[in-house]
Amino acid sequence: MWRALTFAALTLAAASADAQTVVARSGEHAGFSRLVMRLPAGAPWSLRQSGQSAQVVIDTPTVVFDTSRVFDLIPRTRLQSVSQAGPGQPLQLQLGCNCDVSSFVQKDGYLVVDIADGTPGADQPLTAGSPLPLLPGNINSTGYRFNLAARAAADARAALDLAGVTSRSTTGADQVQRLPVAVADTPSAIQLPLDLTRTPRAEVPAAPVEEARVAVETATEPKPVPVQVDTDMLLDLSETERAATVNESEQRLLQQISRATNQGLLELVGVEVHDGTDGHVLDPLSGRDRPLNPLDQIAVTSSVDRESGLIARRSDTSGQPTHCLPSRQLAVHAWGTDEPFADQISPLRADLVREFDDVDPEAVLTLARAYLFFGFGAEAQAILRMMPSGAAEHDDAVALTAMGAVLDGQPMEVNHTFAGQQVCDSEVALWAALADGTIKKNAKTDAIQQAFAKLPPHLRVQVGPRISTLFAKAGDPHLAGAALRSVDRTGVEHVPEINLAEAEIARLEGDVETVAQELTDEVAERTENAPRALIELIDLSFAERSALSPDVPDLAASYEVENRDSPLGADLRRAVVAALALTGEFHDSFSELEALSRRDGPAARTAALEPLLTLLSERADDVTFLQYALVIAANGTTAEVAPVADIVAERLLDLGFAQQAQSILKKLAMEPGNTKRRLILAKAALAMDKPHSALVELMGLSGSAANKLRAEALWRNGEYARAGEYLLEEEEKDAATRGFWHSEDRDTLATMDADDTEQFGGVARVTTQIEETAKEPTGLPPLAHARALVESSEGTRGGIADLLQKVTPQADPSDDGS
Repeated sequence: MWRALTFAALTLAAASADAQTVVARSGEHAGFSRLVMRLPAGAPWSLRQSGQSAQVVIDTPTVVFDTSRVFDLIPRTRLQSVSQAGPGQPLQLQLGCNCDVSSFVQKDGYLVVDIADGTPGADQPLTAGSPLPLLPGNINSTGYRFNLAARAAADARAALDLAGVTSRSTTGADQVQRLPVAVADTPSAIQLPLDLTRTPRAEVPAAPVEEARVAVETATEPKPVPVQVDTDMLLDLSETERAATVNESEQRLLQQISRATNQGLLELVGVEVHDGTDGHVLDPLSGRDRPLNPLDQIAVTSSVDRESGLIARRSDTSGQPTHCLPSRQLAVHAWGTDEPFADQISPLRADLVREFDDVDPEAVLTLARAYLFFGFGAEAQAILRMMPSGAAEHDDAVALTAMGAVLDGQPMEVNHTFAGQQVCDSEVALWAALADGTIKKNAKTDAIQQAFAKLPPHLRVQVGPRISTLFAKAGDPHLAGAALRSVDRTGVEHVPEINLAEAEIARLEGDVETVAQELTDEVAERTENAPRALIELIDLSFAERSALSPDVPDLAASYEVENRDSPLGADLRRAVVAALALTGEFHDSFSELEALSRRDGPAARTAALEPLLTLLSERADDVTFLQYALVIAANGTTAEVAPVADIVAERLLDLGFAQQAQSILKKLAMEPGNTKRRLILAKAALAMDKPHSALVELMGLSGSAANKLRAEALWRNGEYARAGEYLLEEEEKDAATRGFWHSEDRDTLATMDADDTEQFGGVARVTTQIEETAKEPTGLPPLAHARALVESSEGTRGGIADLLQKVTPQADPSDDGS
């Protein structure tokens, strides 16, 4: 018994190991749905269609189709269900329309099945596989053109069977029926006789394994040897033989066209015929008064496209970007009426569940649309979660879910459903703008306005202020005002967020008083937007350095308690720190800063420090300022001190803390273009008696402030002449004269105007005169020499007296007069 069980287990394991799983993937395109699956190596395949059902057959007894993710990316519209009875059985496709099913094989072994929208009422059987010859779809038509559409292949096969029956029931050359043939790839149709009374031949041998295998009905006769066509030979043949020869050439041409189609190199385009037949055939002129462009039939596909199943198709000529959602999915204005809410919702809720307790997907979508029409986004999202398994990713359901999130103001992901669609010239541009939270530069503002105007009045009231705010932030007051006027025309008195929208427009126009008034009104109304308005009011007060009511910090703290765990909580905590600093409560503000740092982290601390340290440097007394600024100078990180380094360092320098001021600035990377910061560093170096360091900081700088600092550094180095040159350049002539006097530059002093110099100009001149008077006389007799010395002594004494009179004594700053 155990041997039998072991043998059975091994047999089942071997069968499981031999099973070949074919994973079916899907993709949705404009006008068709696509299935892609990799064929087992060397496996023949075929595709058959009958009405609204089709079969994909892979001639391998162990093949198993994995269809678990087929409906993740496509709706259940064209393709309703897929199933397989067991290993090796065909894949059954149940269609939801009179669709055209076509297929081809990529060179890398992928079988592609396209389910395209067909002609209403079309219900034709189809068998596809390797390249198939195509014959006329209407045996009674007066002319024939190559029909390259998928449906026409079935028509051609039916005509072929009919021709075979006719050929068996008739005899003689006189009963041969001939139809003219128009070759589609020539500018004008070439009329050739075509014999349809011959018995159908066997199919062409199979194409290479990597492309496809032939799957057709059993032929009655073997295929004759192909005949090389020659014009002279055709003239010598009889009419019947000439028709057979032309048919051989025709079949070879059609086989090559079908082979290129299976490889994805050709896309067969159907256009209307003009000879009274119905169906889609290829017309060289197609009514456009120009020859058919052969490049229109080419589709280029990359390896990445093949792997993902998104095979290239002809570009859409409508001008609308292909990623834009259609307006029908977003037509919220058409999803409800003026009837009461209960009268519209109740019947829709009753239709949710069908017999056997299964949920109707269409009823779910209809009810979700009704909720969105009334502005209930969360309710619509909850209903959409009832979608049956496999239909949750329905295109309509995804769009409706995103619309619900937008209506309720929920935060959106970066790659949301409407991402990148503000450029669309349709209703989706409005929802994309609301989801993005900004109006982009390439947005279609006209489309946004038109979509907004179509909304029902209650939805315009709901989203109107948000649209107005977005336009105002984008710098367009005209469109912002137009949105608000559209809201005003609804007649609704209490519009949410209206004050915020009007404040944003006033901010754009530079009317600060109106902005403050609108924000104050919003806070006073205590609406759900009051916390956000309070934050903006505090930020405005800091930007304008305006006074703030003493009760604002307490109000902000109360809102912070209510919204502590919400996304608004961090902004409120930052606003509390700024509000306390604006009211002069710096000790409490730093206490709140520590609590914020522990809860929200370093990034939030850095954002809150900027207004706090700015106000501390501008408004705090010296002791309070030094109490916190010295700690920041010693322990502050680069990110914390970067926004306020200059203003804090300047005040530290003014208070005599040059080393601490320098340490703050040294935390930052030296920026050659930051002139202000380099001037502060030069001042700090001079304060620490480091003139050489100051000169290094001033290298390359120009301007009045730099020249004065440079002159001071040179003076401390004893380079009085160079210092005088920089002072003279800045019109500091008296100070420049002093420098030239110290450097004993008499020539420069002689060129300076006496009226332009005050104290040190006169000193320089008296000093020069004393030097000339004090010179010892030479070459005089003794008595005359003695007399000259006496006169020189008197003159020198008088010059010194004049010099002392010109020098004004400076008061000692430390002398208090006692």
